[in-house]
Amino acid sequence: MASNILWGHIGSVVSAILAGVAGYYLYPDIKYCFLVIGFSALLAVFGVRFLPEGDALMGRGLKTPRNSTAEKTVETTPNYVPMEIQRSASVVSSYGDVFLDRKTIVVCLTGFFFHFANANVLLVLGELMGGDNEDGSVKRTAIPLIAGAIVLAQLTMTISTYVGDSMTKRGCGRKPLFMAGLLTLPIRCALIILWKDAGEAYLLSTQILDGIGGGFFGLLHPFLVADITFGTGRFNVLMGLTASCFGMGATLSNLLGQMAVEKLGHVASKREGMGSENEEMKPPAEDLHIT
Repeated sequence: MASNILWGHIGSVVSAILAGVAGYYLYPDIKYCFLVIGFSALLAVFGVRFLPEGDALMGRGLKTPRNSTAEKTVETTPNYVPMEIQRSASVVSSYGDVFLDRKTIVVCLTGFFFHFANANVLLVLGELMGGDNEDGSVKRTAIPLIAGAIVLAQLTMTISTYVGDSMTKRGCGRKPLFMAGLLTLPIRCALIILWKDAGEAYLLSTQILDGIGGGFFGLLHPFLVADITFGTGRFNVLMGLTASCFGMGATLSNLLGQMAVEKLGHVASKREGMGSENEEMKPPAEDLHIT
């Protein structure tokens, strides 16, 4: 699982680099950089046919100690499997039992609010770094800067995934890594507010924290779902449910965040409403709409 996630981040790095280069050299026709993403998607679809079939029981989360006992029994005495083991090997939990589990609700809500707070940060960061020309058109450096932000984050995610997988194999629990990933978000937002006028390099460096948070969160997501659904036969459906909750949070983050930016501006419009005496030194967190 960790290997799949790691190579996914590496693929994102390559796609972001190619899209940034295409956007820079094809400027002002930056729309053509999206062809890189489409071509990458086609390669992914083509590669599906080469995936191994795998273990159906393990894929559904039905690989329990009793299943293993049944397999050993079949191997040693093919004509005899105790009825209790036969029944336990085929029992699949109901959707209600899995969906209403307290751990399921906690994971869904945590992921929803994490992505609700996190998704719009990159958009605001790109707007702060890129800016516009005097005529309102997008600067030529905007696409490479955004691509650089994505590349830096994905590179860090690759390293974080490898480190997190190594720590997990050495016995490190899920909660410390998960908490470390969540804590990177408020620290990142605070640094963006503090460094909003410090230059592009400072703003770009905050993507390292995005990589740490995204790397740990992406790695632990299937592990947490596997812990919850082990033996229930509902691993895939719960992966879909949690991913849908995360996607809803990210969608609402981009929608509401950009609506707020459009109506209130990035910084200036909110300063008047806050009425702070020391606005330049201590801008409120709402300025960037990333909290």
